[in-house]
Amino acid sequence: MNFQIRKMTPEDVANVFEIDQQTAGLYWPLSSYRFETVENTAARNWVAENTERKILGFLILWLILDEIHVANFAVSPDFRQRGIGGALLRHGLKAAWDEGARTSFLEVRSGNTSAIHLYQKFGYEETGIRKSYYQDNHEDALMMTLYPLAYQNNFFRQETP
Repeated sequence: MNFQIRKMTPEDVANVFEIDQQTAGLYWPLSSYRFETVENTAARNWVAENTERKILGFLILWLILDEIHVANFAVSPDFRQRGIGGALLRHGLKAAWDEGARTSFLEVRSGNTSAIHLYQKFGYEETGIRKSYYQDNHEDALMMTLYPLAYQNNFFRQETP
């Protein structure tokens, strides 16, 4: 599948909000996406779109000093299992590395095994649990961290011939 990753713009907000509604039990309000694209100077927002300019997924990161926090991340249900989520995460983490990020943090629903596996592929480790974190069903959140060495290895790994 052909797609590209680019910075999220205010014009993308309605489509990103729709994907969030389709994928999250607790989705962000539309106004939050407007804030992230216009006002939040810490936000690093990305979308994946196909050749017809349809938004397939999004990633919202917050860069704070040398840390990047995965704030929100989803791929449209119609386009999952096609490498879009991994490409978005790799792109966002690489861009954040280039801006000085050396550690990454996130929370993920403990039952979201596909997301957990993706994060583990990138080197994230489980570092804690937030009990009953999600208000809709009181599911626990796993806290995950991508430490500097694993982060660095994602982008500067030496390939063996």
